[in-house]
Amino acid sequence: MVRAILICSDDGCTAVYEAYGPLEEVELLACECGCGLAIVGWPAPAEERDSGVEMNLLAA
Repeated sequence: MVRAILICSDDGCTAVYEAYGPLEEVELLACECGCGLAIVGWPAPAEERDSGVEMNLLAA
């Protein structure tokens, strides 16, 4: 499990997300605008959660 900050790969979109989950699933997340998300920096280990990925919008 990792905790990562992600930004939208579209230069016109300013969305920033925080995600918790397995790295393989976090890498597959997409922005609400439909573009892919890029992990900013190195993901940090996170406490185990129930299952799946939890994603929160931090800024748009």
